[in-house]
Amino acid sequence: MSPVEERGAGSRPQQERPWGTILAVVAACVVAAPTLLLPADGPVTAKLGFIVVGAVLLAAAIILTRREPGASGIDDDADEGDVRP
Repeated sequence: MSPVEERGAGSRPQQERPWGTILAVVAACVVAAPTLLLPADGPVTAKLGFIVVGAVLLAAAIILTRREPGASGIDDDADEGDVRP
């Protein structure tokens, strides 16, 4: 059975979402939130909490990005044109 038959006639092929990129955007929003929402002379502990949570989210985004297919930078067909004696 072909992959098209398994999915159905009118369905689009499944694409994996770039979760690392999505999580990096969320991390940037969390880090920017205290600057945008809290007053400049607001509590430092609240701002620090946002920064810590944003840093953890960014670390998770980096890990997810490195696990995505093709993230290694190594091309599977790299040695096809390699000439060796």
